[in-house]
Amino acid sequence: MNSNCLTYKCISFEKKAMLYALVFTLFFTFVSGVPHEELGRIIGGTQAAAGEYPFVVSISLQDQHICGGFIHNDGWVVTAAECVHGKNQGELKVTIGALSLITPDPGEQIISVYKLIEFSQFDPVSLIHNIALIQLARPIEIGPTAQPIRYGEIDEFATPWDAYIVGWGATLDGGIQATRLRWAPIDDLAADCGIFIDEFQPDSMICAGSTTGTISPCQYDEGSPLTQRTNSTGISEEIVVGIMSKNKGCADPSLPTIYTRLSTYYSWILYTAGPQLLK
Repeated sequence: MNSNCLTYKCISFEKKAMLYALVFTLFFTFVSGVPHEELGRIIGGTQAAAGEYPFVVSISLQDQHICGGFIHNDGWVVTAAECVHGKNQGELKVTIGALSLITPDPGEQIISVYKLIEFSQFDPVSLIHNIALIQLARPIEIGPTAQPIRYGEIDEFATPWDAYIVGWGATLDGGIQATRLRWAPIDDLAADCGIFIDEFQPDSMICAGSTTGTISPCQYDEGSPLTQRTNSTGISEEIVVGIMSKNKGCADPSLPTIYTRLSTYYSWILYTAGPQLLK
């Protein structure tokens, strides 16, 4: 507030100005032609149902969502290194079993962070080796809304290629966090990754997009899991094959996204965080 503005009328004027700005923003979004149901979260995504993705977690800094992640076992969470790099672990928390980030969900758990471990070769500029482990201050209570998920090598020749990104992305490019978990299909491994020039390293990264050109992770989806539904073991299951690392923003959903290739980091994850002990 203006230091010279101490009267009731002046305070009212400033509040009105803030209200007018909010109304203008909403009006601009509406007339821009973007359907209301498609705003935010993962661009072009669908709202998740209760218990549908019990392995997905929200990572918050000072109680504000900043990134996604997934449950490795009851003591550890996997995310992108950029999400925790330079952060104070005392200001971070991990929320498990949430759909909404503003209303507590049944079975939701909020746990403090004990330790942050980035992959030793992580480069915060190029985002090469963009993966980190979070050790929790207490064990996760495993149940219907909190489950670890197996991670594995991506099957690039699967037919159909059935993969999904899950997270709480921004409303629009440069926007704020969304409030509701969403998912969207990522079905184009033949995406043109030339936009990344020398950034893309296939041994440690996956580059994928959407054949429709209308789906893309957005800000605050970093660290969120890329899953693939497969029956490579003879049993149909969903596994995590990557974590969202970077893209050119979500203003143009037709552009692909780079994901950290999880299979490259098998031994490091197991050595650091121990086995998964899946059922």
